Amino acid sequence: MTAPQHPAERHPRPEFPAQDQPHPGWTGPMDPPPDHGEASFITAEIVNARGGTPLP
Repeated sequence: MTAPQHPAERHPRPEFPAQDQPHPGWTGPMDPPPDHGEASFITAEIVNARGGTPLP
């Protein structure tokens, strides 16, 4: 049996350089820009209307 692994360490990390942003965390200068879900979030109603398959 393997030792338990922290969930954040189970998946590969992206190959982006570390980018620290001062508080309050303005993300404008980050490259690539982070996806907070404003444009990519798909509601359950839309998923169901498309036949239950969310688009990437």
